[in-house]
Amino acid sequence: MGKFTREDEDQEEEEYGVKKAGRMAKRVESTCSGYFYWKKIVISGGNLIMTLPYIGKEYKVAFDLEITSYGSGFHSVIHFTTGGNLGIYGQRIPAVFTHGADYIQITSAVNGNGNYKKNVPIDPQVQEYHIEISQSLYYNKYWYNVDINGVGVLAVENNDAQKFDNVQMYAGDPWYPALDGILTNVRVDF
Repeated sequence: MGKFTREDEDQEEEEYGVKKAGRMAKRVESTCSGYFYWKKIVISGGNLIMTLPYIGKEYKVAFDLEITSYGSGFHSVIHFTTGGNLGIYGQRIPAVFTHGADYIQITSAVNGNGNYKKNVPIDPQVQEYHIEISQSLYYNKYWYNVDINGVGVLAVENNDAQKFDNVQMYAGDPWYPALDGILTNVRVDF
């Protein structure tokens, strides 16, 4: 097996729209072993993008969300799961929903709660958001963080951080109506 070069990564991105960190990649800020990248994903019901080999104790999910229309009730934006919607620790790692034009709900497996959630009020006139959800090791403690448009809206220590294998990534899950919108600049570090 030859070296993984920057040209290989560029070629792979050009062919598949996916980036992976190779052997040459240096990761100083975390112990994540790789990443995937998509320029644009249309959100639709049951839209399984891929199955990640795992999501580790440290991860980061970042994307730009462009909302065409909000609708009423809960709508799925992006959902990482070991299988199923809810009820088992690891079925929302994380998941993002909108509830009408009232709030964005971000849920994940935190401190033994498989549906640890943060509801962030939104302005119905705003249709674009940058969302970052991460968990990182800091001074021997795992911290779960949520930022929206560059503002920290949640930082909590996760005393039950786990590695989850065979994680399905949906852009619009099969359990809720899909939000009418698109995701751009989607990056998943795992």
